[in-house]
Amino acid sequence: MTGKWSAIGDILRRYGQVFRAAWAERRALEPIQRTREELAFLPAHLELAETPLSPAPRVSLWIIMSLFCIALLWAGFGKLDVVAVAPGKTITSSRTKIIQPAETAVVRRILVHDGQEVKQGDLLIELDATSTTADSRKAVEALLSARLAAARSAALVQAIDTATPPVMSPDGDLPADRFEATQRLAFSEYAAFAAKKQSLQAMVQQKQAELRTVESAIAPLEQYLEISRTRVMDYEKLLDKNYVPRQEYLLRKQERINAERDLAGQSSRRAELQSAIVGAREELTVTVTDTRRQLLDELRQAREKILQFEPEVARTTQRNALMQLRAPVTGTVQQLAVHTVGGVVTPAQPLLSVVPENEPLEVEATVLNQDIGFVRPGQRATIKVESFPYTRYGYIEGVVESVSHDAIQDEKLGLIYRARVKMKKTELLVDGVKVRLTSGMTLTAEIRTGKRRVIEYILDPLRKGVDESMRER
Repeated sequence: MTGKWSAIGDILRRYGQVFRAAWAERRALEPIQRTREELAFLPAHLELAETPLSPAPRVSLWIIMSLFCIALLWAGFGKLDVVAVAPGKTITSSRTKIIQPAETAVVRRILVHDGQEVKQGDLLIELDATSTTADSRKAVEALLSARLAAARSAALVQAIDTATPPVMSPDGDLPADRFEATQRLAFSEYAAFAAKKQSLQAMVQQKQAELRTVESAIAPLEQYLEISRTRVMDYEKLLDKNYVPRQEYLLRKQERINAERDLAGQSSRRAELQSAIVGAREELTVTVTDTRRQLLDELRQAREKILQFEPEVARTTQRNALMQLRAPVTGTVQQLAVHTVGGVVTPAQPLLSVVPENEPLEVEATVLNQDIGFVRPGQRATIKVESFPYTRYGYIEGVVESVSHDAIQDEKLGLIYRARVKMKKTELLVDGVKVRLTSGMTLTAEIRTGKRRVIEYILDPLRKGVDESMRER
């Protein structure tokens, strides 16, 4: 091994000596330097042989080699931005408001035109609300009647319980004339009930008075009957001894029979009056109970109707309000799609749009499926508006704010993702004048997803070709 390295060292020393000897004699090998005039007096073949070559090819070669080396170094160390090109458009941060009808209707009035500025709440289009108005009035009337009936029934129940005239609770939402009419109806119904109740009470009192009269007559009759019976017994003893005539005895017996008959009649009358009093009291109780039960049932039905018609009133009122299409925000009318009064519109048909005023603009970009893995919030983007060529008017810087987490099917591009880009400014300098961007302008957002060496752009296709070629059969 030592001999091998020694031989290599000898060879290197020998070549070194040869190089130093040649380098020392390099000037002697160069041709004699002659001026142009001296070369002109030489023979033609000597002039051609001794004339030095032009330095231009050598300089050009060195320049080309230098540029190649510089390019190679730049490709190896220099990096370029990797961008995901996402077409899109400008939108307002709160988005353009689309005005649509809720149901099929006929256009009655069109109050706006394209480009008109409107304020929030302004009437844009009025639809025919004949059917919805009728339904709303019907529901409102039914609800009003139910509320009045409930108030009347509640007042009558309270009046029966407290034996005072009915007083309906005032309600500011009820029409005064209808409220007063219902109050009068409650008074009349209570008056009829009170009259019937008073009649039954008077009947009870009358029967009680008659009962007292009969009872006051029964006591003397009982005493008279006792006396008559004793007298008959005494006369019967005297008749047996022939102290009195038989006619006198029969007269006394007739008096006893009459007394018994009168007492029996009065007793029967007393029982009849007692039964009549019980019946009248029961009738009075039944009248009060039935009237109160009927009023409570009417109150229950009225409250059920209130619960039934309140949502109906809200629904019909909402339907009626939806017949007037109003501006949801302050802005500018665009894309008016209906121009014929009397025309028919269908549910969810876009009639016009309102672009909000003074709303900040954003970019809604479409990120292709192949780029979505590299796009994330916070990345910088360059926005180039198609209306203003960026080579003349520049571009706008922006930052990715959000990226959708689910893909959307596009007819041309397939599955895509939506990205929101916030612009640092919303105007461009056009011929010395600042022009503000408007909603709906098409543009291209170049999202910077990273950096890549220049040489990789050259080597990757070669690497891919080699890799794929090695796998082919």
